[in-house]
Amino acid sequence: MTSQFPQSYNKSFKTIDEQIELLKSRGMLFRDESQAKHHLLNLNYYRLSGYWLPFKQPDDSFNPNLYFEDIINIYMFDSGLKALLYQALEMIEISAKTKFAYYLSQVHGSHPLKTENFTNEYHFAQSYAKLQSEIERQKERNFIKHYREKYAEELPPLWVCVEVMTFGLLSQLTKNIKNIKVKRAIARCYDLDMRIFESVLYHLSTIRNHIAHHSRLYNQTSEITFGIPKILEDQCNKNQLGSLYNTIVICDYIVKKIDPKSSLLADVETLAEKHGIDKCVMGYKS
Repeated sequence: MTSQFPQSYNKSFKTIDEQIELLKSRGMLFRDESQAKHHLLNLNYYRLSGYWLPFKQPDDSFNPNLYFEDIINIYMFDSGLKALLYQALEMIEISAKTKFAYYLSQVHGSHPLKTENFTNEYHFAQSYAKLQSEIERQKERNFIKHYREKYAEELPPLWVCVEVMTFGLLSQLTKNIKNIKVKRAIARCYDLDMRIFESVLYHLSTIRNHIAHHSRLYNQTSEITFGIPKILEDQCNKNQLGSLYNTIVICDYIVKKIDPKSSLLADVETLAEKHGIDKCVMGYKS
């Protein structure tokens, strides 16, 4: 009879030396064990295990000729990739926040965060509460202190609120805007259909969260996909909608709308070549 309770965790603590011996027993090779110890002490065995997982056999052994240094190379590529995407997402987030505040305030005034301006009252109430909480959390920032000391309204004007708004909250509020003309005006700034823009914002907010929490990215598939714009249909991989490649393509597209000199897609490809990464694991077309 199977127990109704989960089993207890019974794996014991292992020293760095023991971790290396375990990896060796499973077939991993090392060029420099002292450097490997340094990495394990600073990067965490469990974190690195996500990078060597694709190289494991069903019996827990590693593929032949797999070096620990190969895993570190992939890890360094992933770190560089996240840095490039983070920079792009920062530009997109700031731009989208600016347009959200501008077009909504243009129609509804300086304080448009009111129930009547949003489609779903329940979702708006949740978003409003999250924004209040975020403003309270950051109440010591000079611009918030200045506002509270000088003005009576509960929240600052929208162009101030967006400075403390998370990417996720921006996505939720944008989708919930009642005035269709406002939503279309924001999306048109990027030459995107309104519904596609909403899905892109939501997708990118989840990628932003993955990066912020230092999660592995390069060979991950996102469950939160987005609508492919017609202009990118030939470039995107429609057979792998949740692939990182599609994320890079849409980021590259939007960032170029903000800064035509940007080169995210080319920078990622250069980084992949530097580290000898098989781009197919990111959803690139073969």
